[in-house]
Amino acid sequence: MSKPIRVIAYGLGAIGRAAAQLVLTKPGMQLVGAVDPKYAGQDFLGLKVSDRPAVLFGQVQADAVIHCTSSSFDTCYEQFVEIIRAGFHCVTSCEEAMFPHYRHHELAGRLDDLCIKKSCAIVGTGVNPGFVMDTLALVLTAACQRVESIRVLRVVDAGTRREALQRKVGAGITVEEFQQRVKAGTLRHVGLPESLAFLADALGQPVGDVREVIEPVLRPDGRVSGVKQVATGGALTLELQMYVGAPNPRDEIEIAGTPPLKLVLAGGVAGDVATPALLVNSLARLVEARPGLHTMRTLGLPYLTP
Repeated sequence: MSKPIRVIAYGLGAIGRAAAQLVLTKPGMQLVGAVDPKYAGQDFLGLKVSDRPAVLFGQVQADAVIHCTSSSFDTCYEQFVEIIRAGFHCVTSCEEAMFPHYRHHELAGRLDDLCIKKSCAIVGTGVNPGFVMDTLALVLTAACQRVESIRVLRVVDAGTRREALQRKVGAGITVEEFQQRVKAGTLRHVGLPESLAFLADALGQPVGDVREVIEPVLRPDGRVSGVKQVATGGALTLELQMYVGAPNPRDEIEIAGTPPLKLVLAGGVAGDVATPALLVNSLARLVEARPGLHTMRTLGLPYLTP
């Protein structure tokens, strides 16, 4: 029997905590450390939480890190460097890390070089980005002889999700506040352009400029109930509707080609549950992957880890 994958949880927000708890259910994995300055010194699943990653990395023998701290690749970059320099593989929920070459080509190249030097692998994944609006759509094209266009629609009833997500999509604010936050870049689903660029790159299409439109969805009283966000580029369209009370939640992928294909996941894939699963289930593929900065296309196909 192979040795268990020894895992450090880095970032103990809702997703990080859920991923760490899932690790404990896997016979082939072992949780050996936890890092989060917000919870420093507290007990978490039998471990004392550290606020200093470098110190913990020097004290604990581990194989991989589940990283859940920020959506921004450049914000997380030094954290990734610290993890890789310590000799650990890393799977991260950082949305822009799903395809960092789109916005941060130079930093992505430097991180790839460091991974190769240290014989480590890193990948960004999750439900969205990471699965329903990009990887799953790409896998479906394997059944096609020709692809003319791809349209992905994700409809999420934010009222069924945690309060943090409702705040993220602007539920309850005024239209003026919504527009101000969009202009400031603080109200948007991070990762939609990355998903489109990932698909375009995988299909050999020029990425070019991804066009993105962000609009409010309004309640009867005129306040915002959530967001409609559309990214387009070439023959690709990704549309996300995430608002309180959204009817008929679903994930829908439609491919025009030979043959034409349409997949509908009724109810949609619940991110709060499935994102921790994707992080944990990607670990086995990650530790056996070639060294480097990966995407879900270059990583071995993940599946449920027993």
